[in-house]
Amino acid sequence: MSSYRVLIVDDERMAREGIAEAIDWNALGMDLIGTAVNGQQALDQLNELDPDVVITDIKMPVLDGLQFIEQGSRLKPGVVFIVLSGFGEFELATQAMRFGVRRYLLKPSDEHEITEALQWSKDEVDSIRGSLLKHNPIFVTPPKQHQQIISSSIPSDLMGAIVDGDEERLMQVSRLWIEQLLSEGVSLQDIQDNNNQILTYLRNGLKLEYGVSTTHTVVMSQDIGAFQQELSRLYTSYHYRKMDKKAMLVMKIKALTIQHIQNRQLSLQWLAQHYLFLNSEYLGKLFRQETGEKYTTFLTSTRMKKAKELLVLHLTMKIYEVAEQCGFDQDPQYFSNVFKKFYGYTPNEYRKQHAESSKFGFLQ
Repeated sequence: MSSYRVLIVDDERMAREGIAEAIDWNALGMDLIGTAVNGQQALDQLNELDPDVVITDIKMPVLDGLQFIEQGSRLKPGVVFIVLSGFGEFELATQAMRFGVRRYLLKPSDEHEITEALQWSKDEVDSIRGSLLKHNPIFVTPPKQHQQIISSSIPSDLMGAIVDGDEERLMQVSRLWIEQLLSEGVSLQDIQDNNNQILTYLRNGLKLEYGVSTTHTVVMSQDIGAFQQELSRLYTSYHYRKMDKKAMLVMKIKALTIQHIQNRQLSLQWLAQHYLFLNSEYLGKLFRQETGEKYTTFLTSTRMKKAKELLVLHLTMKIYEVAEQCGFDQDPQYFSNVFKKFYGYTPNEYRKQHAESSKFGFLQ
């Protein structure tokens, strides 16, 4: 079984130790290779420990989570980041998406949620590893003397392969085309110049026709592999940003849910009507596709996490007041019933259990 290396970054000792002890790393096929107390320490460990996955808090001293992710992404582009955030930090967590973060855990997170996020991260790591192997082929091409520049309609074929998501065709078409140019005596330098013109054409076309801005790419070498590598980067950039738009919408749904958690009318239909101005059925399908759960499940889970937070941080707050803060203002008894069904104990029982506390209080 392939092993995946995990680093935990959090300034709270109970959070670090809680996750470290609660997860069955061997069963997941993962190795916990270390922990760090802030972003700077974690940044120093990236090269030394070489993690595949990093679970990181947002608010930390010295170097916060956003700064760490931004710098860490540049230092180790292949690392998969999972963000930890509290209710008051969620807007910061959404900012992490600028640096490629697509998964977060809302505190307090339980063992199941953390395990599920780690399982997801393994698929992401596999995808990255596969991309590196698949899209960095090495071709050695013999040098040939310049004879002529051949015009070609090949850019439209490459554009079609990118937009259609057909990576195999993208690689095949580009290879056959350059081999044709070489066979007809076009010099390597002129092929390189043509390739850069094609990349510019593709980049501009994707922006103008599909509204997706992609990374600027330039061929700095004269072999087929260099051109294909740049095409692969363009392809990945396009599809990542296309995917990012959906992920950003889902993150916005989650952020608005947390922001309006007190509203008993809160629903996907309510958000669609007042904030998102999109079809609620489309939003529901998108949310489930991106998260693997229904929006109503996420809403209930978010209400319950908010309730846990209030029960612990505001010990004098009455149960009906907690219910109101979580969107159950019309029926505190219903709130208690939902809480018990969700966690297996009543709000009062949870308060008593937490008062006794345990080493892994973060995960409760």
